[in-house]
Amino acid sequence: MQEELHKLLDEVLKRADEQEIISIRQLLNGVKRKQNHENESLIGGIFAMDKRSDSEELEISIPISTVTHNSLQIVHGGVTATLVDTAMGTLANMLLPDGYGAVTTNLNVHYLAPGTGTKLTARATVVHRGTKTMVVEGKVVSAEGKMVAHSTGSFFIIKK
Repeated sequence: MQEELHKLLDEVLKRADEQEIISIRQLLNGVKRKQNHENESLIGGIFAMDKRSDSEELEISIPISTVTHNSLQIVHGGVTATLVDTAMGTLANMLLPDGYGAVTTNLNVHYLAPGTGTKLTARATVVHRGTKTMVVEGKVVSAEGKMVAHSTGSFFIIKK
């Protein structure tokens, strides 16, 4: 298995341009971030998610890079959705008692501007906190302060 992986990596690196090498480095560093418990998930590691929170709000930032780009060289809408869903879901889960978890049941994302610049930050706040569901609002902004997306998410509360 490792020999196969080394062969594939060598083949890809021989043909890679500068942007592809930067992307490969980010992907490998993402696996390393997860292994080092800097991120809880592989997606968090690959996108180099940086999390900050207080008791009522959560913020997750990611650097904009070739890994986050679509074919137009702006952040892919799916990456923006993943970022805001992660921020909202993480906040929902942080607010629950031990033994419970929250899963996304509905996600609405309104894209307002292209994701450009150096980083995107998603800020999540709770709109409604019930016993079986939670509704969370998310806003994604660029490093320059421009709002890129506005989102709401519904989360079903489950016993783990």
